[in-house]
Amino acid sequence: MSAICSQQEQILTTQTQHTAILRQLQHHLGLPSATEHLTPTTIVPHSEATEPHAPLEPATEDAETST
Repeated sequence: MSAICSQQEQILTTQTQHTAILRQLQHHLGLPSATEHLTPTTIVPHSEATEPHAPLEPATEDAETST
């Protein structure tokens, strides 16, 4: 049991280090942090989120011309 606790602590330490490194990279590159990335969204029921939707067709003009 103590081995599992020790491993969990090591994982948390590693995650904390990775998070710090990612924040430093984001700051250095001028990227917004994850909290700045968040946008408000509406809650969609799981059944609606997994339903297939028809792909949107590209908005192009009819390029066919008769010769």
